[in-house]
This record gives sequence, structure tokens and C-alpha cells, in this order.
Amino acid sequence: VRGVVVSRRVDFAVAGSAASRLKYRLPVDRYLCISRGVMEVMRAGGVPAARLALVPSGVELPAAGVREPGAGAPDLRGLLGVPPDTPVVGTVAALAPHKDHATLLRAAARVTAARPDVHFAWVGEGECRPALERRRAELGLERHVHLLGFRGDALGLLAQFTVFALSSHLEGLCTSLLDAQSLGVPVVATAVGGVPDVVADGRTGRLVPGRDPEALARGLLEALERPEERRRWAEAALVSVRDFDVARMVERTLAQYEAVLRARDGRARSRGPAEG
Repeated sequence: VRGVVVSRRVDFAVAGSAASRLKYRLPVDRYLCISRGVMEVMRAGGVPAARLALVPSGVELPAAGVREPGAGAPDLRGLLGVPPDTPVVGTVAALAPHKDHATLLRAAARVTAARPDVHFAWVGEGECRPALERRRAELGLERHVHLLGFRGDALGLLAQFTVFALSSHLEGLCTSLLDAQSLGVPVVATAVGGVPDVVADGRTGRLVPGRDPEALARGLLEALERPEERRRWAEAALVSVRDFDVARMVERTLAQYEAVLRARDGRARSRGPAEG
């Protein structure tokens, strides 16, 4: 083939199983990394920097003047069975180990102790559900933390969150964060992987350390108790998220394909007809 391009979307360490090490020794011309965090993991794993390119993930941004919170979805607070003015901290993420909902549960216990009116809505399904349900019961949070499972109307529900929370301890980039920002929802997220590419701490959201429920709870309470501050975060994020429009992702991807082909064709011409 004229070129081999691989997309790398996770920030898991490259060094691992024999199969993983073999995969990264294959003759790949370019790895498209969705964030700087992913690029750093690849460099640390021994992949030459010349074979890495930054091509952030993109989302389809709402058209100007068409941003209607909750359009196409049921009323979130009605779904939860809570009053219309209830503050809701929500997340949209698979119930997978690296998303670390266990830390979010511990943070929720601290938040609801300080603010009993706050509820948590989790959109997503996955292997960790049984363990998380047990832990939720142990913490006495069944009435405050609502596991909504997989939802086809996730974007419409997300648009109704008071605050979007992300508790991952590993994260390539997180397009749910981009969706939240594009819908004007303020975010509090862990500063892991590619998340700092999306959230500028104190300007377009709040970043906290990973695996630290106390810090996450503090960030969430700050957002909940300072409406003007979270409004400023959301307004600034509506501008910064434009860099992650899906059209820009397509343009950057095509540019890398073309660069790989030019380099391959240039090497073939330099070798001459007999070798090329």
C-alpha cells in the first residue's frame, strides 16, 4: 500500500503485552493522536516523534441560533422525579474502569452532605454497573445518584445538566466534554490525558486531580455555588470548542493522508525506477 495511517484515541501506556509491543513496531507512516496527552504516551512508549501527528477529535457543533437545551429529550428533572429547580450534576460516559465513577460516587457523597438539594445523573452503561450500584447503596446515595443507562437522547439530557462532571483517571480526549461545552454546560473535569487540551482551568471550566474525590467535590461545589463563575466558563468554552468542530478534524486528517503520500512518493522517486 502507498501509506499506513493509524488513529490512536486512548492514553493507555503503549508498553504492555507482547502483542501490543509488536503492534507499535509495525511499519506505520503516521499515528494520528487525538490529544497532546496521547502523543506524550506514544513518545514515552518509544514511537518516534516524526511519526506522530496531533489530530484532535471533533464533534458536530450546534448551528448558530439553534441551541435548544433538551430538544428531543424528556424533561430531565421530571425523569429523575425531582423539582424543576433542582441542581443536577451529570456525566455521559461508559461505566468502565478508566472513567472512574467510583471517585465520582465518593465526591457525590461529599457534595450532597453539603448540598442535599443536588442530584447526580449518569448517562451510560457498562461492566462496572453492579459494583457501582453496590457502592452507591453503601454510601446511602440511591436517592441522589441516578443511573440512567444507555440513552439515545443523551445529548438532549446533557443540555439540561447544571454542571457536567468527568472523573476519568485515563482519558484520550472525551468528546462528551466537547458536547457539553458546545451546549453551554459548564464543566468540572479531571486533569488527565487529553482533558487539559479541552478545558483551561479557571477559564473554560475547572480542572482537578484524578482519583481525588475531595478535590472533585470542591470543584463541583464551587461551580454549583458560583453561578456567575460557571456562566463565564460556559461562555468562554463556547468560543474555544470551535477548534474541535468535526469539519476541522476532517481537514486535519486529510492533510496528514496527503503528507504521508507525498513523503512516500518522494522516497520512491529518489530511489529511481529500478528500485521504486
